[in-house]
Amino acid sequence: MPTYEYLCEACKKEFSLIQSFSEHEKGKVTCPKCKSKKVKQLISLFTAKTSRKS
Repeated sequence: MPTYEYLCEACKKEFSLIQSFSEHEKGKVTCPKCKSKKVKQLISLFTAKTSRKS
């Protein structure tokens, strides 16, 4: 599942959430610190995990 990064516009706390695509589409994210719903998704880097064959 992907990790999404958010910024709370009320208390300025940055936080990450691991969400499925369906959870993310619902858009019901609240700040874990102040419980505000005024959050903005941040653009973040991603990593790809691959398996190596020997």
